[in-house]
Amino acid sequence: MSRVKDFLVGLDDYELAYFAKFKLLTYMKVTQMEIKEYLVERNLNESKIDRLISENPKSKLNDDRERCPRCYSDKIRKDKVEWTNTSGGIGIEDEVATWDGFGGRATYKNEVICNVCGFWLEDPNQEKPLPTSKKALYGLWDFVLEMLRI
Repeated sequence: MSRVKDFLVGLDDYELAYFAKFKLLTYMKVTQMEIKEYLVERNLNESKIDRLISENPKSKLNDDRERCPRCYSDKIRKDKVEWTNTSGGIGIEDEVATWDGFGGRATYKNEVICNVCGFWLEDPNQEKPLPTSKKALYGLWDFVLEMLRI
C-alpha cells in the first residue's frame, strides 16, 4: 500500500471529503488518480463530498483537542521552523529574535498546518500560499508603490 493510501485509510468520511475538496489538486496527476480511485472505493462522489462538508458533526464538538477551524479535524501537524520574518514586528519577542539573529542564533516557532484540508493555523513566517486574487492585488500594490517612488 502506498503512503498516500495509508494516510487516506486513516481518515473518516468527513475528513476525506475535506481532503478531496481542498488538497486533491495539490498533488501530482498520478497521485491525484490514486486518490480519486480511493474516493470511488469509499463511494464518495462530488455531491456526497459537498453534503458531508455541509453537515460535518465535528463542528459541534466541544473537547480539549486542538482542531482545525475549517474541517474540525484533530490531525494537526506542528513543525518547528526557524523564525525568519521578525522585521516590522512590535513586541519584546520580535526584538529578542532580531537581536538573536544579529548574534547568529536562531529563534524557532511552531508552524501549524491541518493535515486533512491544508489550513494553516499558525504561520510565523507568513509563508502560506496565497490565492491568485491576493497575489494579483499584492502585485498591483507593489507596482503602485514603485511608481510613487519614482
